[in-house]
Amino acid sequence: MNTSLMILLFGRILTNFSDSFYLVATVWYVKNATNSPLLVGITSAIAILPITIQFLYGPIIDRFSKRKILFFASIGQGFFISILSILYYSEILWLPVLFLLMFLSLSFSEATYPTENALIERLAMRDKLAKVNSIFSFSYQTLDIICDAISGILIAFVGLGVIYISNSVLLILTGLLFFFYLKVPKSPKEQETPTHHFFKQYKKDFVDGYHVVKEQKTLLSILFGVIGINVLATMGLAMLPVISSSSVKYGFWLTSMSIGSIVGTILSSRLEKLPLNKIFPFVSLFSGVSWLISMILIDHYLIPFIFFGLAWFGIAIMGIYIQTLIQVNLPEEYLGTGFSFLSSLLGSLSPIGYFLGGLLGQLTSSHLVLYLACIGYFGFAVYFCIHPKLKRLGNQLSNPFEEM
Repeated sequence: MNTSLMILLFGRILTNFSDSFYLVATVWYVKNATNSPLLVGITSAIAILPITIQFLYGPIIDRFSKRKILFFASIGQGFFISILSILYYSEILWLPVLFLLMFLSLSFSEATYPTENALIERLAMRDKLAKVNSIFSFSYQTLDIICDAISGILIAFVGLGVIYISNSVLLILTGLLFFFYLKVPKSPKEQETPTHHFFKQYKKDFVDGYHVVKEQKTLLSILFGVIGINVLATMGLAMLPVISSSSVKYGFWLTSMSIGSIVGTILSSRLEKLPLNKIFPFVSLFSGVSWLISMILIDHYLIPFIFFGLAWFGIAIMGIYIQTLIQVNLPEEYLGTGFSFLSSLLGSLSPIGYFLGGLLGQLTSSHLVLYLACIGYFGFAVYFCIHPKLKRLGNQLSNPFEEM
């Protein structure tokens, strides 16, 4: 990888490091303060809510300096976590204020992901995209394993305040890294002279990007199926803190997710030559079966964590392939807008999933919700096999779709 990709990768690792720690800390804080499955679900829903407004960033990402966008996003996120730290140490951290600061912080964070994905496409050769995406995922998921494994221990020994304030400093340093060291060529839209004032130009770029995305009918057909997975999976994920008797056990669940994801990321590039109508149904079915076995054997020592990790092996492969399909099929000048639209589409119902998971966990049983969560993977496998276009989709990953 070239120097710019290495800096981008290092910045993403630092951002991911920070996000992992303070999100785990926040969820655990709410769980301990309230002992309410519903409020834990609401916390997770608010954490994912900013992705639903990510589509608003698209025209800005395509039109303006991506280096500056990454800088301001990291600095803004660090600023709001700094305020959260001050309120926590002052013992005046009210839950509604915590939710607001978390939403604002993650709204800045959400600007970084489509920006980075657009930059990866520009900085890497097309036939190497799946490999570069795998390297990025492998690197920060390796760090996820470390973060998830020690997050519970850190919460117990150093406290939430130290985690909050150290993350705010880390994010500010990440912003400075992007600003001073990241060098990227300008995109076609950055080089254009705007023909309208800002808001009129923004509206034009927004509408143009929407129409480009709307034409990607095959890609959208796949993503609509993934949305169903996301809703049910997030219902289950909302219950992981609830079924955990300690922050350390919660860390075990997160670690199994990370280990499964990293193995899936490593193997994803080995499977990219397989036709999409074979690999997507297979890995989805594999994830569903593994998740189900994990819940059936939940009272057995270590076994549920192993099978839960296997579920995330398949989930990671699907995630890498979805990201690569977006990069391959969207025009370069609309990558920022396209990623923003499609990321918002994918995450649009996830907050509802977290909320419903918390609500059902409050009214029924958290274990029942975790059983329901695996249905989405079985449903996606069936959907791919019976959809008139997707079941004939013999494309390899690196080949763009031929839209009729």
